[in-house]
Amino acid sequence: MSGIPASDHRHQHGTAVKWVPLLMGAGLVAFTLISVTFANLTGHGVVHTGANAIVDTGHVMVRRDVSGTIHVVDPATDTTIASYPKARDQFLAGALRSLQRMRGPASEESTRTFAVLRIGSGSVFLEDTKTGDRISLNAFNRAESLALAERVAAHNGGQK
Repeated sequence: MSGIPASDHRHQHGTAVKWVPLLMGAGLVAFTLISVTFANLTGHGVVHTGANAIVDTGHVMVRRDVSGTIHVVDPATDTTIASYPKARDQFLAGALRSLQRMRGPASEESTRTFAVLRIGSGSVFLEDTKTGDRISLNAFNRAESLALAERVAAHNGGQK
């Protein structure tokens, strides 16, 4: 027939078929990289919703009295914005313990300033302004964290 033995013909055809999936995979990766690079460079195809914009509702200091009540205090005027009595499920105490663990060596809690940050999606964070460490207050109690953010914002002129 063609002069090529059947075994050689199958071997050549089998090698070519194995390259097709490899070339298709490489083409898919190349297309993805080119598309992502184009979107990042031009801004076309990137959706900007603003839902994750960070709003700094205000800076606070946290103090505890002898009964264990936590007071959220405005550092500029030294007025109390909110107070939370000692309780087993007290959300702010849990957040402060977490920040203390992240920080390492003990430091005086009453001299530290925290920023209360609200994300456009509704999440509230407590940020240690000295170290930049952040903890989600929503993880401890979403309703209480939103209420705290609103109180701090109202105290600082209503920015939310």
